[in-house]
Amino acid sequence: MTSAVKEESASSRTSIKGAGRRIASNLLGLLRALLYLLGLAWASGAVYYDAPLPNEGQWGRALLAIGYASVVLLTLVALGSSRRRFLGWIISIAIVAVPWSLKKPASRTDWKPGASRMPSALIEGNLVTFHNFRHFQYDKKGEALNRWESRTVDLSKLEGLDFIHHELASSPLAHPLLSFDFGEEGHIAFSVEIRYRKGQDFSPLQGLYKQYDLIYLVGDERDFLQERAVVRGEPVRLYRLTYPLERIREIFHETITAMNALQENPRFYNSLTANCTTSYLRQASTGKRPAFDYRIILNGFMESLLYERGVIVTDGLPLEELIRRASINEAAGKAREDPAFSERIREGLPGF
Repeated sequence: MTSAVKEESASSRTSIKGAGRRIASNLLGLLRALLYLLGLAWASGAVYYDAPLPNEGQWGRALLAIGYASVVLLTLVALGSSRRRFLGWIISIAIVAVPWSLKKPASRTDWKPGASRMPSALIEGNLVTFHNFRHFQYDKKGEALNRWESRTVDLSKLEGLDFIHHELASSPLAHPLLSFDFGEEGHIAFSVEIRYRKGQDFSPLQGLYKQYDLIYLVGDERDFLQERAVVRGEPVRLYRLTYPLERIREIFHETITAMNALQENPRFYNSLTANCTTSYLRQASTGKRPAFDYRIILNGFMESLLYERGVIVTDGLPLEELIRRASINEAAGKAREDPAFSERIREGLPGF
């Protein structure tokens, strides 16, 4: 090989290495810019939603958030070097994130009726007494008679656990409920929800910030299912879970422990980390938590996840057929005034 060829080959290798370094540098710069923008977007949202301004002052909140974002962007441009920009970005985010992380739920009285009382449970031996147990009744027009009561169940009567899938229209999200079967003592249902204040409605974006309080509601199964399947007319499906009785008892204790904890330590709802699904995961001990799957967040697809993991009784049916046959809407409408409501809605369902 001549010296000219050798030099050309070395030059080619140098050129390739240089191109590789430029590509890596450009990718790193792109990732850094994306990180900056995501952090700035979150912080600007926190300024908008959680700044200590009156709720009516939306324009003031918007101007404050826009002003904050503008100042941060101009500062990052002016800082020049990558190291200074990163330090400036950290400080800018911390100015918002530190006080935001210290924000606690405030004492309020303006709750919507469905979550106006915080429930609790007292365990004495095998007996569990629920206070502020919800037992609303609905007339044919859908108007609710608000009833709160105390109810006692015997843990030795616990027979099984059912999963209820409340499908939300035109959304990849759903609302799950748990219903514990105490045989002749009936079904005790739990629903982890936003504790709405009057005038509030759900927004997944607002749910990322500290806009909603979290509540564990416990109540009569007829109340929760009629509200959704009959009054709202939204799709509701019911499945029998395959957990052994020992694990069902653990889940029951985990749930009432998490519910009672909110009495002393109120928590905010969060669309990702403390919602109607992830709250059940968080309450379980580390070794008992199921492996993460995107369908835990996009819980409108939760039925397929439970089906794949063998957590629900399928009676050998394909998923599509199981979903079709698990609907309780028609049965709930027919049994709305039947004392044996829970038995009627389960007649003919797979797993029962």
